[in-house]
Amino acid sequence: MSGHGPAPKAQRRNKADVPLRGEWQASPGIGWQHGDLPPLPAHMLTASRIAWKTWFHAWFASHWTPDDVPALRQIVRLYDQVERGEYHRASELRLQMDTYGITPKGQQDRRWAPPKADEQAPAAVASGSQYAGLRVVGQ
Repeated sequence: MSGHGPAPKAQRRNKADVPLRGEWQASPGIGWQHGDLPPLPAHMLTASRIAWKTWFHAWFASHWTPDDVPALRQIVRLYDQVERGEYHRASELRLQMDTYGITPKGQQDRRWAPPKADEQAPAAVASGSQYAGLRVVGQ
């Protein structure tokens, strides 16, 4: 019916509202999903070891596959070089971290989102209530 204004943005059907890079994808889980963590390259600084473990336990690591490990090893080597004071490598490090979704920009470029939190639990009903035995089913 005319005269009610434009449809809500989510319901519009014109070409201007088509996402350019695809839909956002919630992470399928948290952390590395392919068994034990890959071994860290040898002779890394403590900061690099912490970064490696942090990256592999973060939500964005669930998007990585075993095929990504060689490149991730190169990224941690670059990280280690920057930590050692080779700041001329910092731009290359940032670009590589973007490529694998380690930075917020990289996550946005890939349309990755953290896993969705569980829906808020309904308010508890007192045990003496006539509704205490009921539960919420599909919405």
